[in-house]
Amino acid sequence: MKRIHDISGLSHGILTHKPAHESSTTICSSRLIAAALCALIVPATACDAEVDPAEAAEVSEELRVLPEWHFVGPVEVVTVPEDFEHNPVFSEDAAQPTERDALLVNHEAGADGRFGVIYVDYEESAEYLASYDGAAVAAAAGELARLGYADASPDPDEMVVPRGLSNNIDNRISFEDYSLTHSTLRKVGRVGGGCTGALFGNRLVLTAAHCIFDDNGDYHANNTFQARRNGNELPYGSVTSQGAVYPISFKNDGCHTNYTAACVKNDWAILVLPPNPWAASPNGAPGYFGVAWAGDGAVGDWAVRNIGYASCSNTMAPSPCTSNVAYGDLSCANVDPALSDPDSRWPLYGTNGKMRTGCDTNGGHSGGPIYSYSPGDNGPYLVGNTVWNQCNSSSCDALTQYSSAGIRISETLFDYMLNLRTSYP
Repeated sequence: MKRIHDISGLSHGILTHKPAHESSTTICSSRLIAAALCALIVPATACDAEVDPAEAAEVSEELRVLPEWHFVGPVEVVTVPEDFEHNPVFSEDAAQPTERDALLVNHEAGADGRFGVIYVDYEESAEYLASYDGAAVAAAAGELARLGYADASPDPDEMVVPRGLSNNIDNRISFEDYSLTHSTLRKVGRVGGGCTGALFGNRLVLTAAHCIFDDNGDYHANNTFQARRNGNELPYGSVTSQGAVYPISFKNDGCHTNYTAACVKNDWAILVLPPNPWAASPNGAPGYFGVAWAGDGAVGDWAVRNIGYASCSNTMAPSPCTSNVAYGDLSCANVDPALSDPDSRWPLYGTNGKMRTGCDTNGGHSGGPIYSYSPGDNGPYLVGNTVWNQCNSSSCDALTQYSSAGIRISETLFDYMLNLRTSYP
């Protein structure tokens, strides 16, 4: 990644104050509903009764775990065309970088019970390391889940589920003619010019890490999120993110310039939208997904679905294909998710991180939600994302079960995502 100028005098200094954009954060999520139920998807949390509304309204500042900020340095943030698409070229033989940043390695490994993420501030053209107390985040997450922070925003509607067909047959359907305010579709949107993302908070979008870079490995500044974009229609407007967080391992492994199979399990990023992002929206706030995690056996039994904005120029595009329209595979060939590739670095800590599915995808689906109604009643719930299409025109046939792969939301990532909900309401 290109630097603007020498930063030897600034790099790795600990910030004694939060970046300017943090000043607008508040304590409680505005999404808490009066009768928030226990989040049944957290195995370590036992819930005996409904949450008292007064208790939910008085979530203390202690539940929001603030990071220790380290300034890494200024970065070049480039502007890309509105129709820019970045589909990294997969390479089996690309070598990992020989020089790894010592500070990033320390936090990547979760030394001394702390973990870190890279935060790129588009407005300041600067890169930070945000370091968290892992035990504090985990402890707060259990209480936050009990208060309903893991649930989706209210008013979920069930989509019609088409019958799953045999493999090597495209099961995607177009949502072009669905309501522009459909309660699930409005939580999914177009990211930048060529990716997909899903809201899991009022200001938080889960997407793929490779979606925040251009072909040269530089961050692009104008990373927009367009909830429920449908062709030229923008029923919730277009919001430009103020920054993004993503795992240290993605950059330390050189995945922003050389994409290998090892990159898939760390290919996630969270876009942070500015305060009051839906103030100019003609349809108000679109709402957001819940978040869920579970052990390998439970995740393998969940019925998953996928939504993404297919690239119509891609060889695996649905036929017919309309640009900037959401397509979904709501059966994913009725194939149980498969989990693989453990990693000892945060947020995986040995948990199987790459999740393969039978969901039909192609370029443009990157970052799109893998979601399910199986974990509980307050969904739909994000359980991962799609980042890599394992099939192409010659590599898959009718016997192929798993056509795409992405990340699986682990327990530690789940904890962190709930903490972000309290920080960016």
